[in-house]
Amino acid sequence: MVLIRKLDLYVGLRFLRMVGMAIASFVVIFVTVDAFEHFSQWVDRDVTAVTFLRYYFYGLPYVVVLVMPVALLLSSLFLVGSLARRNEFVAMRAVGIGIPRIFLPLLVVGLLASVFVLVVGDFVVPEATHRQVVVKRVEIDGRDPVDYARRSNFAYRTLGGAIVEIGYYDGSTATMRNAAIEWVDDSTSLYRKVSASTIAYTEDGTWTAFEAVERRFGPGGSEIYLEHDTLPLPEITELPLDFSSRQKSPEEMNFFELTSYIERVRNAGGDVRGDLVELYLKIFFPLSNLVMVLVGAPLAARNPRSGKSLNVGLAILLAFIFFSLLRFGQTLGHKGSLDPILAASLADVLFILIGTVLLMRSSRG
Repeated sequence: MVLIRKLDLYVGLRFLRMVGMAIASFVVIFVTVDAFEHFSQWVDRDVTAVTFLRYYFYGLPYVVVLVMPVALLLSSLFLVGSLARRNEFVAMRAVGIGIPRIFLPLLVVGLLASVFVLVVGDFVVPEATHRQVVVKRVEIDGRDPVDYARRSNFAYRTLGGAIVEIGYYDGSTATMRNAAIEWVDDSTSLYRKVSASTIAYTEDGTWTAFEAVERRFGPGGSEIYLEHDTLPLPEITELPLDFSSRQKSPEEMNFFELTSYIERVRNAGGDVRGDLVELYLKIFFPLSNLVMVLVGAPLAARNPRSGKSLNVGLAILLAFIFFSLLRFGQTLGHKGSLDPILAASLADVLFILIGTVLLMRSSRG
C-alpha cells in the first residue's frame, strides 16, 4: 500500500507539472500572437503597460478553460511515453500494478480539472470576458462606456423569440424610437413585422406601438399591410428594466441563470431547444478534460515509445476531431435535429467509448 501511494503521488505530481507547463505554454503563445497582431494599433493609441496587463489578465480565464482539454491530452501522451522510455512503466507492471491502476492518478487529475473548468467556466469566465471587453472599449479604443439605460442602434431578443431592433431607447421614460419587431417561425422564415416611430410601456403594463405599420407574410409570398395609430403588443412580456440592462447570451449565463432564463422563455411560449443545448454543454464541456485523459493515456500505452513529434500531432488530431464533434452536435441540437442532451454529450460519449475500448485492450496487452 505504501508503495502504491508513493507511486500515485509520483505519477500525479509529474502529470500536474506537465499540465501546468502545457497550459502556461499555450497562454504565452496566445498572448504573444495576439499582442503582435495588434502591436502597431496599440502603439498608435498609446496603450499603457498597465492597460495591456489588465486586458490580458481578464482574458486569462477564457484561454485557460479553452486549452485545458488539449493540455491534459498532450500531457497524458507525454507522461506515458516518458514512463516507458525510462522503463518505469514496465517496472510498475512487473510488480503487479495493472494499467488501469497506473492511470488512476491521471484520471483523478482529469476529474479535478473538470470540476475546476465547471466552476471557473460558469462563474468566472463570463464576468472576466465582459471586463476585458470594457477595457478594450474604454481604455484602448477611447470610447465611452455603454449606458444601457440610454443607447442607440441595438437589437434585443425577447423571451418569445421576437427580435426587437431599436433605433434609440430611453430607460427613464421606457420609450423606444424608430423600432421594428420581427417574428420568425421554426424554419426561421419571417411571418410578421411591426415598425413604429415610437413604442412605449404604458400604464396598463403593456408595450404599445404608436404610428405603426404591421406586415403579415403568408405562404406563396402573400402579404397583409396594416396601419395602426396605436397597436398593443402583449407578446412582448419584457419589463423596461430588461431593455435597460446588458442582455447576456446563453453562453454568458451561469447554470442557474440559464435555467431560470429557459423557464421564462418556456412560459412566454419561446423555443428553448438551443438554450437547452447550451445548458447541457455547461456540464459536458468540462467533462471533456477527464475524457481526454481517458483517451490519451491508454492510447499512449499502446505505443509507449512513440516520439514527441508524433504525440503532438496525435494530440492535435484528436483535439480537432473532438471539437468538431462538439460543434457538430451543438449545431444539430440548435436546429432541433438531435435531442438537446444528446447533442451536448455527443463528443464526450463517443470519446468515452473509444477510451474505454483502448483501456481494455491495453490492460490485456
